Amino acid sequence: MQSERSGRRFRTGQGLIHFLLLAIVFCPQRSFAETKVVTDADKGGDVQMKVGDKLEVRLKSNPSTGYMWYLHPKSTALLKLSGEKHADATDQPTGQPTDQSTQPAVGRPILQVFTFEPRRKGDGILLLRYVRSWEKPALGEEQFTLHVVIE
Repeated sequence: MQSERSGRRFRTGQGLIHFLLLAIVFCPQRSFAETKVVTDADKGGDVQMKVGDKLEVRLKSNPSTGYMWYLHPKSTALLKLSGEKHADATDQPTGQPTDQSTQPAVGRPILQVFTFEPRRKGDGILLLRYVRSWEKPALGEEQFTLHVVIE
């Protein structure tokens, strides 16, 4: 009787392991997510993504002059802003993000690194503005646009 029970438990355990292996192999695309990186050079371009991917937008700014990039209120609702970090644009050629508490030297440019996650399928325009936060929007303000297609 004991060996019969232990045999069932062993088979149940094996079945559970097989199930977990199959779940890993056939897991949703989120585990195979890709991070798309765009920069100033991609302004006005297109990017294709899948639900589960991430979009990283790296733009140069100079906060010591008051100018920073901000997400425009009319930007597509398909993307959710999930983070923003700063990187020193002069010391780090790869632009690795640093903690926001790290203050760049006055007058030195930085990279603002925005991270977005797609909410659902569709296409829209990501829109960022380069402005001083205390000034009213002007007609000639610099903007970064990117056509985003989420599959």
